[in-house]
Amino acid sequence: MQSYGTRPVDSPGMVLAGFWRRVLAQFIDVLWTLPLSLAMGLLGSLLRGGGEAPLLSELLQNVIIGLVVLIFWAGRQATPGKWVLGLRIVAAEDGGHVPIGRLVARYLGYIVSALPLCLGFLWMLWDSRRQGWHDKLARTLVVRDLAPGEAPPGPSTALFR
Repeated sequence: MQSYGTRPVDSPGMVLAGFWRRVLAQFIDVLWTLPLSLAMGLLGSLLRGGGEAPLLSELLQNVIIGLVVLIFWAGRQATPGKWVLGLRIVAAEDGGHVPIGRLVARYLGYIVSALPLCLGFLWMLWDSRRQGWHDKLARTLVVRDLAPGEAPPGPSTALFR
């Protein structure tokens, strides 16, 4: 098992994930989290006999989705959307696994990134390491592993080779 903060020994080179690939990964994640959210909402409505969901119910639903995302991040270094596109979340300092506390900070950082008109997500467009505010907060990068023998697409994207 890979320890936190160490680079995988057998990992090929990595490149920073591009903005549009990350957007597509997020869209794919919405495709699987939305039905999960709807199913939880329907179950909650059935259990309480209909009516409007109390705030605590909505909060619980968000916590469950957050825990599912954190389980994916901790176990696979990616949500299904990132995984399908060959992306993963790594520690910014060395390309290794990210400790769970920093993954929690990254998830909570989504709120910070979203609040000012999603500026924190757009920040990666002009950041040299393509980090959103949530990535900076948790000291993470989103990368794509290069296939053996694949050359990096450009000098600004090559990492940990």
